[in-house]
Amino acid sequence: MTTSFEVNYQNKLESLAQKNVISEEQLSHFLNRGVQVISPKHNFGLESLQKYLPEIVIGASQKYIERMTVPYQATSFIAANTNRDRKGPYIFKIPGKHSGGISLLTGGSRKPGDNIFASTHRILIGYKAVMVSGANLIVNKDKVWDWQFFGNYFKSYDPDVYEDLSRLIDKTGISKAPAYYVVVCRSDATFKRLKIVEEYMNNRIAVLNPINNIKVIFLTNRLGYEYASKSIIESDLINYVITGNDFNISEAMVRLRKDYNIDIMLNDGGRQMSNGIRNAGLIGEERITLEPSPGYDILPEEIDPTSILGVEGIGLDESEIEGGILLHSTKIDDEFANVYVYPLDDKRVMSNLFK
Repeated sequence: MTTSFEVNYQNKLESLAQKNVISEEQLSHFLNRGVQVISPKHNFGLESLQKYLPEIVIGASQKYIERMTVPYQATSFIAANTNRDRKGPYIFKIPGKHSGGISLLTGGSRKPGDNIFASTHRILIGYKAVMVSGANLIVNKDKVWDWQFFGNYFKSYDPDVYEDLSRLIDKTGISKAPAYYVVVCRSDATFKRLKIVEEYMNNRIAVLNPINNIKVIFLTNRLGYEYASKSIIESDLINYVITGNDFNISEAMVRLRKDYNIDIMLNDGGRQMSNGIRNAGLIGEERITLEPSPGYDILPEEIDPTSILGVEGIGLDESEIEGGILLHSTKIDDEFANVYVYPLDDKRVMSNLFK
């Protein structure tokens, strides 16, 4: 049954095609790709979660995802506007600050909107796999990126929401933690530069600690495998996807889908990595919490261009994300939980090209 949301989305796509913003081929792609619209209350009886997220939208139908030869990928970001009137650029990091100043983007402490949005990301999109860069692995080496990393916020703020998030896992029948953590280390140089082997040998990386019983897949080239596997030995918990002498992200994605049955994945690897994978035509959507300005006393006087995530008006539909279309937006107090979709190349992600 077609919902009013789907009708409005179709009308938006057709309008963009009429204006020649997207091609007829892209229009056909988006229409065939479809969407998933989840109502926490009506689908699962989760009334407290419904108050924050009346709808949870994923930018591809389950049928489309099942037919893909690579995982359907969504990113996860938080970004704050640089101006109080929200007319400035949105930045996703503050250079020179610990962990990129992420906590400062909301004024010093994370807010309910971002926490609930990020929690549902991990439950509904990251349950098969969460992918990170080697750099992010080391920056967050003491953390395990499961839904409770964000969901625990509600234990004191709104316990009913915490219970609903737990019930969402039970009702969907998915695992409480991602089946796999996927780490992109393109070559031996990446392992060496980040001292991943040394950190592992000193038991300083939580997801590689056998006590946590987490399955990790390294994506790398032949030299990366030869260097790392001598110390980070393959086992029931540690695997490698080797794409040959040169690292090939497209081949790696096909292998994840074919060998590990990862059909949907949360890309939490940082902007540089996600941009590269997006440019390869392998990211379907961005899930971003937009925050108001945290205050001019927190932001640097000069905005580093590499910190900018988006600017109003540069999207295909004049939204904030270059090359994207705003699929859905939920206002939670002064935050916006947004989903943007990118066109995928059906000839690439729906064929046997890389098998």
